[in-house]
Amino acid sequence: MSTSIPITERRRVALAYDGTEDAQKLFDWALKNIIRPDMDHLILLSAVERGSNDTNEHRHERRLSGLPMLSTSPSRMSDAMQQAEAHPHGGVTARERLEAMSDQLRSLHISSEEHILWGDAKSLVPRFTQQHPVDLLIVGSRGLGAVKSVFLGSVSDKCIHECPCPVLVVRNATI
Repeated sequence: MSTSIPITERRRVALAYDGTEDAQKLFDWALKNIIRPDMDHLILLSAVERGSNDTNEHRHERRLSGLPMLSTSPSRMSDAMQQAEAHPHGGVTARERLEAMSDQLRSLHISSEEHILWGDAKSLVPRFTQQHPVDLLIVGSRGLGAVKSVFLGSVSDKCIHECPCPVLVVRNATI
């Protein structure tokens, strides 16, 4: 039986997850093809757009925080849970998606952490990789093409240009 690698020495792989069916396919593909349970630590990143139902108190709190991200650390867990409940995607909240994924990872003996990023994924995913140790970022690509990508803005394109770590872009059509 091999010795487990301490978490501080594991490869830190981040996966950008938006809750879509394609993102679930990307998660499953990454587990099958990229993630090594005995050597990797998976960081799940889920960006949640801020809705118009934000209260003035939450807007004020975010302005003071500087970086509009919220880790699901114990000190801020209740805030994250309350806001995640207000931002369902397909009837399932970001928190519920991450909890389900985390449960699956635990059953596969894969160490992980979860982060809900509040705002635009195009700016927050690169910023997360700039401010946290990440050895590899995995993102999906819808394959919109050059014209649509220019107008809509591509998360994968921004990540390729702004993340300090290697970025693996997986076309959804290939998985």
